[in-house]
Amino acid sequence: MNNLSLTKLPFGLLELDTSGAVIRYSPAAERNSAVQADDVLGRQFFTEVVLNEQVRNFQARFQLFMEYGQSIDRFSTSFDSDEGQIKVQIMLARISKKIGNGSERLALVRIMPERGALD
Repeated sequence: MNNLSLTKLPFGLLELDTSGAVIRYSPAAERNSAVQADDVLGRQFFTEVVLNEQVRNFQARFQLFMEYGQSIDRFSTSFDSDEGQIKVQIMLARISKKIGNGSERLALVRIMPERGALD
């Protein structure tokens, strides 16, 4: 199992396409994450950005969210890290953009540490 470093989690807002590729990233605060936009843009979130066994449940939940058309989903999860368990709050929100003659389904993903997780 791959352990994360707390500084490797992309805290903040990410915009993912239906395949899970990161198309936008806005870090919440530099002190919470050393991850920069260049580190994640164009990469697959679940296989290239967050390399951890526990991300599989998050990925399955994301796929169901995109497939079944929910508008919002909030949940908590945790990841093993070099610093111990990292507890995070995750929010998924569906957004659509008009592209040419159709629209593209996208998800806004917010990842924030639970209170006390960074203390």
